[in-house]
Amino acid sequence: MLIDGRRINSCLVFAVMRDGAEVTTIEGLAKDDSLHPLQEAFIERDAFQCGYCTPGQICSAAGLLAEDRAHSREEIREHMSGNICRCGAYTNIVDAIEDVMAQEQSQQKAKVA
Repeated sequence: MLIDGRRINSCLVFAVMRDGAEVTTIEGLAKDDSLHPLQEAFIERDAFQCGYCTPGQICSAAGLLAEDRAHSREEIREHMSGNICRCGAYTNIVDAIEDVMAQEQSQQKAKVA
C-alpha cells in the first residue's frame, strides 16, 4: 500500500500509527473506469499467478515509479526486493514495471518536444 504516496509494507504498520494519512490501496489506483497503467501492464505481461502478492506488487511499483529511483531492470529488481513473488511470476512483474517506466519516459520526452 501507499501511505502519503510512499511505499509501506502494510503488515508492518498499525493503522492507528498513520491516523490522518492518505492511504492508497490497489483499489485506489484505478481512475473512474480505467485501470492504472501498472494494472494494465500486469495483465498484459501475465505478471501474477496465484494473485496473493499482486496488490502489494502493483502498489509498490507505483511508489517506485513515483520515486523515480529505478532506471534499469537491475534497479527495479533491487527496489522491489521487499515484495518477492515466490510463485514464479517475478520476471513478468519486472517486465510489467519496465514497460510502464518506458511509457512514462516516452510521455515525458513528448512533453519536452
